[in-house]
Amino acid sequence: MILGLIGLGLKLAKEAPGVNGGSAAMTAFQVADLTIFILALALILQTVCIFLRLRKHNLRADRAELLSTDALADAVASLTGSRARDAQELVHLRLLRHLFLARFDLPQLFPFAKYLRQAQNNQITHMIDVGAPMWALLLVVAWGLEGITDILQHSEPNLPRRRSLVIVLVGFAWALLALHVAVLVYFRSSVQQLLKAAGMAADPPTMESHLRVIAGQEARAWTQEDAGQALLAMQRVQEKYETTQLREHGRRDENKDSLVSDAALRVEIRWFSRKYWHFLVMLLLMLNGFYFALVVQCAAYQIGIVYEDSGLAEVLAIPLPLALNTLILQPPIFRNLVLVSSIFCVDGTTLNEVVNHFREIVELRSEFAANLCDCMQARMLSVDDLQAELEVYDPSRSGAIETEKMRLVLRRCGFHLSSFRFNGVARLLFEVSEMRIEYIQLLKLVALARK
Repeated sequence: MILGLIGLGLKLAKEAPGVNGGSAAMTAFQVADLTIFILALALILQTVCIFLRLRKHNLRADRAELLSTDALADAVASLTGSRARDAQELVHLRLLRHLFLARFDLPQLFPFAKYLRQAQNNQITHMIDVGAPMWALLLVVAWGLEGITDILQHSEPNLPRRRSLVIVLVGFAWALLALHVAVLVYFRSSVQQLLKAAGMAADPPTMESHLRVIAGQEARAWTQEDAGQALLAMQRVQEKYETTQLREHGRRDENKDSLVSDAALRVEIRWFSRKYWHFLVMLLLMLNGFYFALVVQCAAYQIGIVYEDSGLAEVLAIPLPLALNTLILQPPIFRNLVLVSSIFCVDGTTLNEVVNHFREIVELRSEFAANLCDCMQARMLSVDDLQAELEVYDPSRSGAIETEKMRLVLRRCGFHLSSFRFNGVARLLFEVSEMRIEYIQLLKLVALARK
């Protein structure tokens, strides 16, 4: 919208009588228009990079949701080396899930992975929704860089303007890199505090013991909980959150544990505020994009001259911080922001979306599971029989089979759906990855329906 307004303003100004289209003022507006365009492209590129880098974490979160805590405890006890490190993230996600559900009195059926993914998607959407305060800060930064360049020129009269600009750009880039590192260190420390509160331990036997305790609590909850009760519990938390927001409207984004069900589960994270840290992370993205625009407009076309004046080290010092920020630092910063802000306190918007989605899925799953159980009962088949049929198509015991193979298994149980129809149902009811489904989802669904 800003690009369109500037472009329209420039076109109208050029058509106005008495206006010199080649004047310095008009040229400045054209440069500003191009800068904002490049900045918008940089924001989109950063968003795409973050999204692609976080895909593998989302898949692991989905897998952690499906694995039993007992299985993770066995992995902690038996795995060593690189395989143990691979399982560590699953353990962390399981601990954070347990902490979140316990703190806010949510049921075991709450789709925690869906909650995190939805919060992440909402944050990504906000990344390119830049408000007026952010633009104002960007102008202040631009004026500051110009002022530093002028001061450098006055203090060193013999220094070429081009050289002064390169020095300021390099200094700005490395200061921005240092700020990214500081923010990442803070968020990692915050995640470690959450993990510590969730029962994380460096000693494998102690960690295994904690996971066994969590597994016992989950097993007791599974025997007492069904989808209807879970939905009612989620709605109670949702209503409690809305009531709290109305009562504390003026300070909704401050750190508060008013929804925490147990005082023993309260967690203190120093200097954390969802609103301010979200603004700071968005500011980092804007500044990184602004630096990209400055490099394109001020330095890229004279890289050869910079190389002749200062050598290869300074040429590399210009794009290196940009690459490190975009490819290495921003994805974990963003992921840790989502983890901390979504677990430390309830994300109300995301909670509403997840609960509404869960309600729709419960209705669909109830109908699907009831029909499947009727078909299995008519043929006198048990859940173990269904599992054995599924494992026939999984000789490697990977835990996943193709959707078409699952459809064939269900057809043997008397549940008939066309291939096209079943693919649509499977995508609604289960987590599907590359046309493969982890069939433990189906087994859990049938077990719950039979209860």
